[in-house]
Amino acid sequence: MTINPFNTNNPETLITPASAVRAVTPSDTVNLPGGVCRALLVGTAGAADIVDASGTLCSAVPLQAGYNPIGVMRVNLTNLGAANIWALY
Repeated sequence: MTINPFNTNNPETLITPASAVRAVTPSDTVNLPGGVCRALLVGTAGAADIVDASGTLCSAVPLQAGYNPIGVMRVNLTNLGAANIWALY
């Protein structure tokens, strides 16, 4: 079972620091193995097609180098311009 921190009755899950960091392997079909992440940490800025926490495909989302506070369940490989992406849980 994957966890979505945005679907919880405990608001602490979004205001406390991340407890895990996992390297993202972009894929057009496979979601992040840890479920929806709390944010993305990006090494090299660029656009990315992502599937957000609600399951909606969002195309050409600009990701800045550094912290991007968006819940993501998948980072697609197609059209990926950003690099060195990490999921924060």
